[in-house]
Formats: sequence, C-alpha cells, structure tokens
Amino acid sequence: MNYHPTSRNRFIGLALAAALGATASLTGCQEVNQPTTTLTQAQWKEVKAQLLDEAPDPQYPIGAQFDDKIELIGFDIDAPLVAGKPATFTWYWKALKDIDDNWKVFVHFDSSEESYRQNLDHHPLGGLYQTGRWKEGQIIKDVQKVTISADFPNGQASPYIGFFKGDQRLPIKNSVKKTQDRRVIGPAVKVQNTNRKPKAAGGPLPNYVVTQVEDKALESLKIDGKLDEAFWSEVKPLSLQPLGNSPDLKSEVRVVRGPDYLLIGATLPDEHVWSKLDKRDADTWTEEVFEVYIDSNRDGKNYLELQINPLGTIFDAKFDERLGRGKGTRDEQINRARSWNMKDLETAVWVDGTINDDSDKDTKWSVEIKMPFTSIPGIDGAPSDGTQWATNFYRYDRPSDKATHTSAWSKPTSGTFHQVERFGTLKFGVPAPVRVPTKQLKLRQLKPATRENAPLKINPEQLQLLQKTGKAVKAE
Repeated sequence: MNYHPTSRNRFIGLALAAALGATASLTGCQEVNQPTTTLTQAQWKEVKAQLLDEAPDPQYPIGAQFDDKIELIGFDIDAPLVAGKPATFTWYWKALKDIDDNWKVFVHFDSSEESYRQNLDHHPLGGLYQTGRWKEGQIIKDVQKVTISADFPNGQASPYIGFFKGDQRLPIKNSVKKTQDRRVIGPAVKVQNTNRKPKAAGGPLPNYVVTQVEDKALESLKIDGKLDEAFWSEVKPLSLQPLGNSPDLKSEVRVVRGPDYLLIGATLPDEHVWSKLDKRDADTWTEEVFEVYIDSNRDGKNYLELQINPLGTIFDAKFDERLGRGKGTRDEQINRARSWNMKDLETAVWVDGTINDDSDKDTKWSVEIKMPFTSIPGIDGAPSDGTQWATNFYRYDRPSDKATHTSAWSKPTSGTFHQVERFGTLKFGVPAPVRVPTKQLKLRQLKPATRENAPLKINPEQLQLLQKTGKAVKAE
C-alpha cells in the first residue's frame, strides 16, 4: 500500500537531477549550505520587490496550510515544460504568524508516467529570505528558476510540496490533497520530452491457476496459520519478487479454492519477526505486513485491499475508486475505504520463532486466509471456469527501523501498490487441453482385425472393478 512514500523510495531506485542540473538522491529531501544571513541594500531591495500587497490569483491554486505558520496559496509555471530546458516555478506563500525558525521548501516533482522524480528543494527567494525572517500577513512571491531534467519522462507530472528542517516536516492542517507523510499533492502538469523513448511497460503480467481442492481434503482444514494441511504442500506456489535493491527473501504464496471460499497461504522467511499494531484497520503498512489486492474487473473500481501483520492485525479496505482518483484527500479516501469490513473473514498467523524479541533469530512467519467469495468486493458467488481476477500480493519486511525490503508478485512500474493495470491474473478452472495441429498428425495403417488385436469386451461389473481398483480384467 502506498501510504509510506519514504519506504517506497527505497525500492524505486531512481536517479534524478536537482534543480540546477546537479545529480541528487531520491531517498530524502536534500540539504544545501545555509545562505548568507546579512543582506546588502541591493539584496533587501530585491526581497522587498517580491513581497506582495495583495493576494495573487495563481494559475494553480492550492490553499494548503502548513501547521499554523505558512499557507501555500498556489503557484505558476511558465509553460510548456520541456525536458532539458529552463523553466520557472513561481510559488506564492503567506506567513500566518511571525516565524522564528528556518524551514526549507521541498518539492518532489514526480512523473505520473514512470517512476521518476526531479528534486526541486530550495530556500525561498534563492536563500535571500528564509522563513525565519517572515512576518505575519506577508505574502511572498518565490521565483524559482530550474532546468527540467533531460531524462524527465514525456507526459503528466505532479509536484509534492512541503517544508522540512532536519528530520522534521511541517504538518498539513487543512483538507487539501496530501499524503500521510506531510506532502501536499499539487495538480498534474504536462512535461514534453519527444527525444526520450518511454520505458517498457514492465514486461508480461504473471498468471496463476487456482487449484480446486476436493471437499474431502478440506475436512481437516483449520485456519491456524501453519499451512500444515496436506493439500498446501501439493499446490504450486507463486513467488514474490524483490523490488529495487531489496534481497530475495524467497516469499511464497499459494491460492486454492473451496466450494464457496478462497484460501490464501503465504510463507514469509524472516530472521526478525516484529509488529506493534494490534487494532483492526491500523496503519499496518508502516510495519512488517503481507498484502493482498483483488480487483475482479481490473478497472480500479470496487476492489479489495487486505493486509495482515505478524500479530494477526487485519487492515481490510474497499476502494470504490483507485486511490488518488477518488473524492477528497488521500487520507480521506483511505479512511473511507477502511471503514468497510469483510464479512466472515477468517485469518491466522503462525510465527516460527519469537515475535518482538531481538535476542533470538527467527525463521519465518506464515499467514492463512479464508475469505468467502461473496465477501469479496464485486463478487456475487463462486467463479465459473474461465473467470480471471486482477490480483497482486506484496510484502514489507523491515529488519530494522531504517531498512525496508519490499517484494511483489507482479512488479509495479510506479510508486503505488494500487497500480491495478500491473496486477497479475488469477485464473479459475482447468486449463484447456493441448491440441496437436492436424498437419502434425500421422495416420497409421490399420491392420485387419484379428483375435489378438480385437477390442476388449468388458461387462458392466468388470468395468466397475477396473475403475475402482485399477486392476486388469480378463477379456471375454
């Protein structure tokens, strides 16, 4: 789930250009040398020219309030934005009170087409007028001249905006589009790059045939997380692939179907199993977690997200619209989705080791899920043969507070786990038999019927015995 962008950046592994063409890392906001604090008369004159008497009417209005300190009224861009060419972003800030400390602006300019970011962090007015100088009621016109990276993808892009100081970020107080890590989501703008070929769409999507388990084999089923029923070992697993620089943890998932429910079993190797959140629908994606997504129509509407952490805590959510495209802010969309609970859901977790104990070495944890078909959004009964669902499985492994290992069955090409078009496919029903083309068939010459090659004649009792025991019977 894409609610913790700091950890997402660890697996995206992007290279990006900074505002004036310098190379910068994506793992966080970038610090620069503190600007001069004593201004010349010419510099003060330049600053005063950017203090507005009236609120502007920006091309892109936002109205975001950072704590009780600063309002982002909006911004202008000299269009068009062209990769490799100079551009000017003009930010309009308002001081809501006298500010006595210096906060730096961060701008993550992210492509909507590919996993690519250009970092536009800066101090307002080129460092001449840091926030520590701002007085209540002042409106600051912050002109930022940049060069759009020559590698920036062609298409839509959005700025993610905030203020930071060291490891702190100013909270966003009002209802605007924002992320949970305190970034305002700006409107999408167009970037032109006709010289850059688009990256491949991520390769073919994986598919998995769901095994039908006989009712008799399910009689011993106990949802305890151990996956020790005989049928689990007979089912071919699908593997979760590491994202970015994450190691391959050999995580496996198996999916089978009963008469009216779906069974999912996950085996997750882990040397340190931990979790703290124990309330249903908590922010489980901030810890170690296993995630399931199901969109029966692959349209980003009315789809399921299910998460389970090592304590067995459940986060279940139904998204009417793909996250980021629904009504309200991102947080409002998440909260609306998690207010829904799946009916008759059964889950269990088993830990091979000791959870939340740093003194020993664990082996793995496993998850067992039983969900009725009718409880899955968009599903009204058991799927018929040939039915296909867009599905994905993800895992967060966090061996320490600072390290995050992410893996997925079908790798996304953007920084969101809700990229439905990149989900794999669950297939229900027996695969069609392989048929040899007619032109490859060789007709054999039939021999005249003799006693030796004549067809066997089997009476009904002999046929029943053959079907039951598999033993040969004497021909009549």
